Amino acid sequence: MANDFYVTYSKKVGFATKIRTTTYDKITKIPVNQAIHCNRDGFRGSRVKAPTRKNTISAAGCKARIYVKFDKNMQDCVLFKVELRHSHPCSARKAVHNHEYRQLTMHAKCVIEDNDEAGIRPNKTFLTLANEAGGPSNMGFSEKDLRKYITARLQTSNVNADVREMMSYFIRMKDINPNFFYAVKLDEECKFRSAVWVDARCRTSYEYYGDVVSVDSTYSTNRHGLPFVSFVRVNHNGKSTLLGYALLGNEEIPSYEWVFSKWVKCMGTAPQYLFDDRCMWVPIYFKGEFWAAMRSTQRNESMHAFYGGFLHSKTSLVQFVHEYHNVLGIKEQRELEDDAADSRGVIPCAMSSPMERQFQQEYTTIMFRDVQTEFVKKADCRVSVVAEQGPLVCTKVEEEKLVNDTILYVPYDVHFDRSSQEKVPICYVLPRWSKKIKRKHTYVKSSHDVSRSDESHVAFRGLCTHFYNVAQETVGDDNEIALLHAAMEETRAKLAVHRAKKMSESV
Repeated sequence: MANDFYVTYSKKVGFATKIRTTTYDKITKIPVNQAIHCNRDGFRGSRVKAPTRKNTISAAGCKARIYVKFDKNMQDCVLFKVELRHSHPCSARKAVHNHEYRQLTMHAKCVIEDNDEAGIRPNKTFLTLANEAGGPSNMGFSEKDLRKYITARLQTSNVNADVREMMSYFIRMKDINPNFFYAVKLDEECKFRSAVWVDARCRTSYEYYGDVVSVDSTYSTNRHGLPFVSFVRVNHNGKSTLLGYALLGNEEIPSYEWVFSKWVKCMGTAPQYLFDDRCMWVPIYFKGEFWAAMRSTQRNESMHAFYGGFLHSKTSLVQFVHEYHNVLGIKEQRELEDDAADSRGVIPCAMSSPMERQFQQEYTTIMFRDVQTEFVKKADCRVSVVAEQGPLVCTKVEEEKLVNDTILYVPYDVHFDRSSQEKVPICYVLPRWSKKIKRKHTYVKSSHDVSRSDESHVAFRGLCTHFYNVAQETVGDDNEIALLHAAMEETRAKLAVHRAKKMSESV
């Protein structure tokens, strides 16, 4: 209490303090005597020659100080000696920048953590907080303090400590949602070898998009240089999304076998097709197979560009897996936006074809564009009847193409059953592109780690959310704003009384 009082006073006058001596009661262990000095007391020489010394000497023989003792009769602290005169000039405006008083507020810590996880650079975070405070001079801390907090709080440099933090993260995510899956492989010395993890939303979406999965192992960016693997699939809007991540201890075959086995165990069944970039070298061997619009290295390149906004060479393991959920969150939001666009309307048909209208009503907007392109190409086709047998009709279709100023004709055999009157047989209208299906995973939110900060930060964020909501409801009315200010000041006074009572009871 005495130290808090003297610190408050010293900030207003413009100097910093330090506790020089403290004497404790041998039985109760309560402080009974304390000497609190100006931090520029005493005299200090230097062993380093003046021309070569870089650090300044703060000692100035200042006598400003207070002596406090605990009065048993009054049951309170009293001052029995005070010296107010300083041997050096004091400045309240400059004192706030002394390292003794530079301190990150809880609000600043929460903003720093959130921005660091989102990949925002420290200097941008500092400018944001400075603008909020009305300028850097009102901050109470420097950009250097902000960077130190990121280094000490949010990053680790030792790979073993990094793995422990990553494991804690996985356990927290499992507690948040039991359907979160993870597996970690350690060697005989308990050193990290490989890890694979899958969000609950991704596991649910596998039911709809697990037919074709691409394994991308070409992106490798983290502090420890561990190879990075992502399982990529295409959703009903033709967009790349994720079905899990993995970090490998090395790129040897056993590492991949372990990751694949754990991933398949997580999903329950193996995909119909599982391929990587090597499949692109020999596409002729996969002619006629269903690729779900994934037969392109451009899809992996687009994922690399996406990761580049979140991951870099100094990313720690725990940050690395944490960014996975940032990626999932953005992918989830974009899928919701695409679904909302589908519910608002449809693209007009380019032709008066009942078949085109069938796809227009069934397929998502993005996939219908691809179908529509094929319908436009009908103008390049010549159709002739080859044979008829009752309701069955066999036609020959020749597609005309211009290649290097040379006209080529690509032949196709098309069969049609007049009795069924099906415009397009249902086997060719794929449910995976349908906008009418209510997919289970859209009701599952991507897991978010709410426990990375300590409990006080979580409580602080909850209070801030409450305050913001109340403030938003009142900003349009001056009388309500005045009432809110008065209520907050009244609550603040009540809290001060509560703290004082709590302190006296503990003493």
